[in-house]
Amino acid sequence: MKSFFKRDELFFVRLFAFLAFLIPFILLPKVWFSKRMFPMIPLFEGIPVPNFMVDLVLIVSFFAFFFVFVFKPYWRLGIPIVLIYIYWALLDQNRLQPFYFEIVFMVFALIEFRNNPALSKQCILLILVGTYFWSGLHKCNMAFFEIWGNGLNKRIPFVPLWARQSFTYAVPFLEASFGVFLIFTKTRKWGIWLITIMHAMILTTFTIGGYGYAVFPLTLFNVFTLFYLFYNKEFSINDLIRIRKPKAIILFLIAIVFPFFNFFGFYDHILGFSYFSAKPKYCRIHFAKTEKINDLPDHIRINVREFNEEYYIDLNEWAGRTIGVMVYPEDRVYQKIQEHVNSYLETSNSHLEYY
Repeated sequence: MKSFFKRDELFFVRLFAFLAFLIPFILLPKVWFSKRMFPMIPLFEGIPVPNFMVDLVLIVSFFAFFFVFVFKPYWRLGIPIVLIYIYWALLDQNRLQPFYFEIVFMVFALIEFRNNPALSKQCILLILVGTYFWSGLHKCNMAFFEIWGNGLNKRIPFVPLWARQSFTYAVPFLEASFGVFLIFTKTRKWGIWLITIMHAMILTTFTIGGYGYAVFPLTLFNVFTLFYLFYNKEFSINDLIRIRKPKAIILFLIAIVFPFFNFFGFYDHILGFSYFSAKPKYCRIHFAKTEKINDLPDHIRINVREFNEEYYIDLNEWAGRTIGVMVYPEDRVYQKIQEHVNSYLETSNSHLEYY
């Protein structure tokens, strides 16, 4: 047994990846079924929609492949995992949640097309560098500064104003620097500890607030992987930036290059690691003719709220109640949900409001 673990250094990474996907899947099962009380939003029309039995077959197949992949990281086991998830995400973009797709990125990184664990480690580190670097830089915007500053004013008003403001403006660059620290051998341990402290603060906030439990497995997976693979192991900058194999090129584009285009509106916020950045906007559907609300079916009408004699549906509240996740925050998704709601009305009487 000991010789097996010595030969297969990545076994525990695959095992924890499996658990990191399985746990939020169990916590939020409804998002994976086609028949539900919140509309599926496909990336494009014409994708075959599975019935309940096909949903079950896909789920069982996915986890069967994933479980065997933990012990045998062959491409013929790993590729079906990736393809099934891609199909699920194409069928409903709300399945593109970080605690799912980042694990699938890791699965792709761990696939052994040939016995080359160094390549897998390179790909894993590329994903982690990109995650923290871009998550930090995307927070460099006035909306984030305002929200973060107001939060500090409420929680620690006794701290001098200059210190609160300085910390607020430093947050994006601090987090981005954690990703940069992972690149260099001499700073990597600092980066790992700082990332660990940051995640400990985030998870403590979630625990006190009583929300965000689906994020815990991915967070713990990232910290475990950093310590297990990179804390006391030699992995030079040349090992990281020597991008030659197709798998490394693909993940370099996904983790390092594509998120840059989010700054210009050409790439999705969440896929670009824009986490808690205040850039993705939430959305409500407002109704201009309140008398038409009764035309909506019960499973939609139950989500209608009233404020100052205006009626609206908060899409995140609706999604959270029915499938357990927030709506994928892109305009095209909000517009598709609006079209779905309007399809039950004789005349279109709604508009979107972002907040």
